[in-house]
Amino acid sequence: MDGAHTHGHGHGPTGLAELVVLGAGIALAADILARVLTLLLIVLAVAGGLLLIGFIGYVVATCRRYQQAIAEQHHGPVVPDDRPRVGNADPVTLRQAITELQAQLLSARNGLPAADPSQHQHLHFHGLTPGQAAAIIAQLQARQRTARWQDGGSP
Repeated sequence: MDGAHTHGHGHGPTGLAELVVLGAGIALAADILARVLTLLLIVLAVAGGLLLIGFIGYVVATCRRYQQAIAEQHHGPVVPDDRPRVGNADPVTLRQAITELQAQLLSARNGLPAADPSQHQHLHFHGLTPGQAAAIIAQLQARQRTARWQDGGSP
């Protein structure tokens, strides 16, 4: 031997195998990192949502405490209570009362000047039967025809 020597003889070519292993390691690390980042984003989104819900609850509680403090200063409720309404709930009696009121209104209108038929009339017949509504409309149309005939128009 003349003092020259070489390294790597007897082990075979290792450069390609090292590159393949290194590439596989990088791919595995990238996959793990992607999964961890996805999980981290989900955890952060859930935590942010919980913080937002907590903040909204805090604001609502603060507003309620403020309203209670104002009510205590005024020695009464801020919003008046909704008292139950007193009235007759029988629909037949209510329809009869409405019909009587309609008749009173129509008789009271006799002294008023006739409405201009070119004008739009908006009528409400809540709670009346179709026959009652038809009778009222017929009476109104008869009045309009009479008023037109008296003004010189055709009946």
